Amino acid sequence: MTEPLVIGVLYPSDWNSDFEADLDRLRAIDPAIEVVTETYVEPFEVRTGRGVPPYDDIMALVPEPTDAQREVFGRMDCCIAIDLPFDIATLAPRLRWVQGVGAGIAQLQSAGVHEAGITLTNGSGLTSTAIGEFVWARILGEYKRARDLDAVQAEHKWTAVFGEQLAGKTIALVGFGPINRHVAALARAFGLRVLCLRRSKASDPLIDEVFGPDDLHTMLAAADITVGAVPESPSTENLMDEAAFAAMPAGSMFVNVGRGTFVDEEALAAALTSGHLRAAAIDVARVEPLPAESPLWTAPNIYLSAHCSTDPTKLFANLHRLFEDNVGRFLRGEPLRNLVAP
Repeated sequence: MTEPLVIGVLYPSDWNSDFEADLDRLRAIDPAIEVVTETYVEPFEVRTGRGVPPYDDIMALVPEPTDAQREVFGRMDCCIAIDLPFDIATLAPRLRWVQGVGAGIAQLQSAGVHEAGITLTNGSGLTSTAIGEFVWARILGEYKRARDLDAVQAEHKWTAVFGEQLAGKTIALVGFGPINRHVAALARAFGLRVLCLRRSKASDPLIDEVFGPDDLHTMLAAADITVGAVPESPSTENLMDEAAFAAMPAGSMFVNVGRGTFVDEEALAAALTSGHLRAAAIDVARVEPLPAESPLWTAPNIYLSAHCSTDPTKLFANLHRLFEDNVGRFLRGEPLRNLVAP
């Protein structure tokens, strides 16, 4: 290459224990590559608020870019980022490609990258193994009564607490990306029947029965456990609403490790409070951090975690190997991996 390729690294360096080594590997791809670093990270409540339009209220909360950020934005040809300002096309006139840090990239799409003709790739699949394991940790903890076992141990009581066998039960997966694919593989190992709702009704060796988007309630009614792992979009907002929870069998369990907007949180709290659902495990919320007044905090038998179902050490190692491969592809004019269609 004759012209330099300026790569912006916009996530905080302390997120990645191998940050400097990863930057050196980027520079080693081609002598003309220049790597510039400048953190741009928006507050949780802004990022989660950028998932579904309209964005008018959220725009007022976005901080003005600093002079240092503007300087880097103005120079970079491509970048790796978790957030971008709404007016990135104006701030970064040379920008041609954005690599998202995670699988969820609604906040990057809301910056207008596709409208500006900027290519977008995401981190889909980079942490699916860790998140799939987390899903099963929550399911096993509930059905094997881990909380009750801990309670009798804390009281120094030699009391038998019997859990339930999972083999033979049915699990329903909403979405079949890398996360739920790993959940399905583990479900197979545990001997569960696997149902799946996906846009394509194509069969898969890991799935016993596939349902289309119009058959959500039919699938939910047939399952003991439902796991949501879908991207954030207008079509998935509040998909799990009052009617969806009512369609689930009494005594079933709900897990969400995708996006918080997928769930009507008041409806979920009501389904738990009424006893219709036996339990729920929620790793993502509509607004993060979860507001103190949220009914989820006091809903019975809920397992809450602060968007931490992944393993950060594996995330950044996998992310940079993907990014390095994509930088090489970008320079050679080859198709990029994990391309996100407009």
